[in-house]
Amino acid sequence: MTQDILPITALAALFASACTGATTPSSTDTDVPPPATADWMGDVFADHQDAQVGHILLPGAFNSTSYACAAPNGISPHAPPLISSLWGTSDTGTDDLTRQRVVAWARTQDVPIGAQLDLGARFIEMNLTLKDDALVTWHSIYGVRADDVLDPLVAFAVRHPAEVVLLQLGLDMDSTAWPKVADAFTKKRAGGKSVCDLIYDGADNAAVASLADIRARGRNVIWGPDGELRAFFDARGDCPMSTLTVDRRWSITATTEGVAAALADSVDSRDPTHVLVNDFAFSLDGAPSVGDQAGFVLRYGSVKEASTALGFSGDFAGRMITQFDVNANMNVFAGAMIEDTNLVEAAIARNRERLAP
Repeated sequence: MTQDILPITALAALFASACTGATTPSSTDTDVPPPATADWMGDVFADHQDAQVGHILLPGAFNSTSYACAAPNGISPHAPPLISSLWGTSDTGTDDLTRQRVVAWARTQDVPIGAQLDLGARFIEMNLTLKDDALVTWHSIYGVRADDVLDPLVAFAVRHPAEVVLLQLGLDMDSTAWPKVADAFTKKRAGGKSVCDLIYDGADNAAVASLADIRARGRNVIWGPDGELRAFFDARGDCPMSTLTVDRRWSITATTEGVAAALADSVDSRDPTHVLVNDFAFSLDGAPSVGDQAGFVLRYGSVKEASTALGFSGDFAGRMITQFDVNANMNVFAGAMIEDTNLVEAAIARNRERLAP
């Protein structure tokens, strides 16, 4: 045990005294009338069907499935040392309030996948792992069944065929479990469609595919694994997809200045045949030490509270877009608490500006 970890465990009582109860998220989306943002791509690009995916600024939800993290679900053995230390074990006396605080730091989104898409997010990040041999979501803390995030994804794509959703899949599992992922992707869902039925399978690299081609094929979900995972799906032959290269420039940081630095280093050097993903989320991973991470957790009751206090919410996304999209090179911009920022509105406005004569 390092010197950093020992005092963190001792701080558990202090964290508990500062905690407030956390609500348990709903595991499924409810049917409500969608907002105008649910169809923003169809609106903005109605007369610009030649637009390519790699030249559209897509607002994204960072760590989309973390909304489902809940204390009763338990903690993954792969959680970072700080989180594991605060969580404790069944015989340490760590109480429920402390664990609720840990959950509040794990949840970078407040609303389910369907709501994120209705709000306008077009980059969805799903992190999946195994719990008791079942495929579930996780972000240190376990979430819900894979079906509970894939069902609303398919339902949205079927209801809104003019919208294009870019899917990023984070798999924390051995390759022996990949068949479970493939089975989940080929399972029939809304409208008799599976995820694989909706994945774009054109001959072109998906980054240079036009909206017209995507819509003509009726496949408006873009996903493209690489390496051994791609080889596995290709060998199965039941989930056709196009090629796709994603350049993810992690701007995981504890300062807004860190995000700006990451953007400045990536946007104007991007390869237009690749999808460029930038994150502008506050993260404990951006703190220089475990002790500093503990300081953030002690000072703020949740990642949402910290994001607001440290300047990552409000109009921050809009300011970053204005400053760094001068050459129209931004592609995907993903943030936490998407409903609390102007990310979607700023991205939509910037896409309109790009199309203006």
